[in-house]
Amino acid sequence: TARIGTITQELKAFSRKSEPRLEPVSLNAAIDGALLLLGGRLRQTGVRLERDKASDAVVIADRFRLEQVIVNLMQNAIEALEGVSTPLITLSIEMQENHVALTVADNGPGVSHDVRSQLFTPFVTSKANGLGLGLVICRDIIASLDGELNLRPTEGGAAFVITLGRA
Repeated sequence: TARIGTITQELKAFSRKSEPRLEPVSLNAAIDGALLLLGGRLRQTGVRLERDKASDAVVIADRFRLEQVIVNLMQNAIEALEGVSTPLITLSIEMQENHVALTVADNGPGVSHDVRSQLFTPFVTSKANGLGLGLVICRDIIASLDGELNLRPTEGGAAFVITLGRA
């Protein structure tokens, strides 16, 4: 019952429309919130999760908007991993002097070259039932937090990097 209550509170906060409140946010707390929403789906699909926990990873952000982006990137990764024999999502944190970078990476097929150049353009998608708006919205949210969202080149899979100001 307590777990259902926690999930319900997270979903209510997650769905509220509001102006971003830029404040110090623990990146680990934002990841925990996203995992609370996605934990069941990760278990159901058999996707393994590897995660860095940098104790001093505090960024300037709006926690719930940041969680929305993390959830979207992880959902994309889960979908990309369908049919992969050993599906893996890696969340890694890199501390820089004035910034913190969170990388959400998977070992799926990656982003095709023809889609890569238009990836953050509305209505561009490689998914059969996709709208092509998720990454556009995510990039806009991160920009509203004075950060950046980019696709990092990798040899296998996909790696999206969220860079935000360090608190």
